[in-house]
Amino acid sequence: MTRQDVVKAARRLFAEHGYAGTTVGKIAKAARVSPATVYAQCGGKEGLLGTLMDMWTAGQLVPDIITACQAAGSGRAKMEVLAEGYVAIYEQSGDIIRIVTRAAASTPVAENFLRTADQRHQDALRQIVKQIQDVGDLDEGLSLDDAAKIIFFHFRHDQFVLAVDTFGWGVDRTVQWITERIESAILKT
Repeated sequence: MTRQDVVKAARRLFAEHGYAGTTVGKIAKAARVSPATVYAQCGGKEGLLGTLMDMWTAGQLVPDIITACQAAGSGRAKMEVLAEGYVAIYEQSGDIIRIVTRAAASTPVAENFLRTADQRHQDALRQIVKQIQDVGDLDEGLSLDDAAKIIFFHFRHDQFVLAVDTFGWGVDRTVQWITERIESAILKT
């Protein structure tokens, strides 16, 4: 329970004050533990940031999405499942994505975590693109890597938030627009 309390406190404080603006002392106080416990249980701020990144990129939701895509019959059906998966990930981990992304701009450790997150993201997308290829719906002129990068580019959190919040499109319109762009770019016509 202590570890969960520390992770929860760090998540809240990193979101409120940023990674750089949050100290181990503040995390310890919010979790009602000693700073030594934060280091021993969680590896300090760096360990906590890594834990949050793992929650976002290596939690159960990612393999669940890959499995659900596998069960979908066509490339378009797989893209619909993937789009729903992105919405679920962003609902569950949007704050973590913002924390890691913002911290990466000024902290080398966070930059490495973001690089790892991006790699995991693209690895998962390659699995889904391979599924699309296996059902014969991937445009023959695209490699698995290029198709995964197209999806990664369009559905990346920053672009999603830009369309949903800044453009005011809302989730449904954004998902539809992004999905249509990806389908036209990677699926056979």
